[in-house]
Amino acid sequence: MTPAYRWYDPESPRPGPFWTIMLRSQILADGASSARETERIEWDVIVVGTGMGGGMLGYRLARAGRRVLFVEKGRSTLPGTPGTIRSAMPELAEPTLTRSTAAYYDALARGGRSTDEVEDISGRFAKHFVPFIGSGTGGSSALYGMVCERFFPRDFTPRQNFADPGDSTVPEAWPVTYEQMAPWYAEAETLLGVRGQPDPLRPEAADVNLPAAPPFSADNQPLVDYLIGRGLHPYHLPMACDYTAGCATCQTYLCPQPCKNDAARNCVLPALTDHGAHLLAQCRVVGLEADRAGVRRVICEHESGRLTLKAKVVVLAAGALATPVLLLNSRSGDWPRGLANGSDMVGRNLMRHLLDPIEIWPQSDSRITAANKQIGLNDFYFYEGQKYGTVQSFGAIPPMEWLLNRPGPRAKALRLISPVVRRIYERFFTGGLILAAMTEDLPYLDNRVLLSNRPSADGRQRMRLQYRLHASEIERRTAFLGHFKEVLKPFRTLPLGSGKDNSNTGHVCGTCRFGIDPATSVLDAHNRAHEVDNLYVVDTSFFPSSAGLNPSLTVAANALRVAAHVNQAHFAN
Repeated sequence: MTPAYRWYDPESPRPGPFWTIMLRSQILADGASSARETERIEWDVIVVGTGMGGGMLGYRLARAGRRVLFVEKGRSTLPGTPGTIRSAMPELAEPTLTRSTAAYYDALARGGRSTDEVEDISGRFAKHFVPFIGSGTGGSSALYGMVCERFFPRDFTPRQNFADPGDSTVPEAWPVTYEQMAPWYAEAETLLGVRGQPDPLRPEAADVNLPAAPPFSADNQPLVDYLIGRGLHPYHLPMACDYTAGCATCQTYLCPQPCKNDAARNCVLPALTDHGAHLLAQCRVVGLEADRAGVRRVICEHESGRLTLKAKVVVLAAGALATPVLLLNSRSGDWPRGLANGSDMVGRNLMRHLLDPIEIWPQSDSRITAANKQIGLNDFYFYEGQKYGTVQSFGAIPPMEWLLNRPGPRAKALRLISPVVRRIYERFFTGGLILAAMTEDLPYLDNRVLLSNRPSADGRQRMRLQYRLHASEIERRTAFLGHFKEVLKPFRTLPLGSGKDNSNTGHVCGTCRFGIDPATSVLDAHNRAHEVDNLYVVDTSFFPSSAGLNPSLTVAANALRVAAHVNQAHFAN
């Protein structure tokens, strides 16, 4: 029997049973038979990508009565879609399938994960990897850890926060202020059902008035008490989570319950079921045809063949890796360097945060098995005249099977490890709590996304990434980790990764920045391309600085802001 819980749109007077939404979303999400019909319509707005930016903007415009078409290269993972993997990460949910390369990528797609390949040309030898980002309804928000936190007011005037920004292009100010963003932050928090505690280090947090989150878990409370005893200021992270019974705060995989408030559940689904929007899933946009006045056609590859779509307004929200690739790939006589790229800024100023997770054992007999993403700590965000970043808890370390159940020689070698060695690993290297230092990285012209000159071996899309740490990042990361590790001295610790690793692309941003000057930015203050009247970008590409916090809420709030502008500027009459 279908569960009796209910899904609801917080702004809709017509809540409906979850099983009804499942049925209706499935009918709308199938789409193959109606794909050709989408070519015969001139849409008000085509939204490329259904992550936090695209989902939020598309929902708001559909609710305003606009004809909205979402185009998503990944699968639909809306409720009721057959084959969707929701119980765990695909490597854990279907362990035998992931030992075949083809089955592995199919499982990733059914779990809402990207299968596109990145070619990292930063070093002497190119490296290839599949980034851990979302692809499917909800984009990366369907996999995120639900932290939805406002930026500090000072984050909107970023250059002043760094003792020596060097040759970075970090600007003096964003083209919007915290005060201008505050009402959109509040609306996004309501739409996403954000709950949490005020950060004691933010005077403005007292005016936010979020609903309370559950108390700290028994695993986290000893660490919170220790940090307070050190004179630090831990707080409960603001989470877009409903905390239903048995909630596991399931970051890194799709939520099997109605707990996670993301772009799919809170935006795309009500846009389809309540406000008349349409969705083309498994439909990859490969180019935009444009003259000097605007985008005229959106060219897509779908299982039914090549589609040519038309809209009054086109909004790109494919992510900070895919969006610049799409623009660079849309070259023509009018746009020889790529669409909207007169400034040569498309793809440049790539940022990705420097994430350094450390496993700690707050008590000698710690055996943490549940997710515990609760603790935030910003004592080192602005510290001794320098800007570092935030500290967050990440919960328990994934089981070893997450590494074993993959194709390739590394996983095969790991599977040969004897059961005795595995038990020793589980006894001495699991059971701790993960804390991560997230260092803000600055934008540079030479850190960028580029077109690849060849596809991957199995025909999947490939993009090139060039990213190296500059002096500012090296010095600040070293200092931040020094302060962080000093706090953790009383505990046994185990580093789990390095912020120097380019395959860590969880918060990639900055590749189509917005700004006032068309010579140094791609978008204007309303996220419209300086040179293309009907083209907007609302994913993290628009960030001119990465801040040191999770980007989701800022993306959502900005998308609501841009949606209001698009509705007024293009459809007021």
